[in-house]
Amino acid sequence: MPQKGALQSVLTTLRRQGAKALAALQREVANKEKELNLLKATEAQWRGIVGAQAKTLTLAGAGKARMGKLGLRLDWSAVLAGLPATFRTKDVQQKTGKPMEQVYSGVSRWTKDKLIKKNTDGSYQKLSVPASSQPKKG
Repeated sequence: MPQKGALQSVLTTLRRQGAKALAALQREVANKEKELNLLKATEAQWRGIVGAQAKTLTLAGAGKARMGKLGLRLDWSAVLAGLPATFRTKDVQQKTGKPMEQVYSGVSRWTKDKLIKKNTDGSYQKLSVPASSQPKKG
């Protein structure tokens, strides 16, 4: 069985190493926070330069719009909600930034779900959703 003095020495050494590791982590966190603050300041400058345009350039202009490269998906119902009463596929493509193949898939899904109908001139019109199929609030 080890002596008390040797055990105490090991514990003291471990505490010192732990304190050093903690101090290093705290320094790293402080550096990352400084970097984050700098990035936020740069973002605010760009936001001031770009202004309200930044919101219209996001996918669908909605908070639920998501980037495809990150494995996240676009909220097509938010896209539909952001479109005017009558629209064309080109409007959907401009709003989403997606290729026309994906736009046609989305429009086809909306037509199948009876959310829109195709007009004789090639445009699409939103259909009103019956009150019974709307989600209940509360």
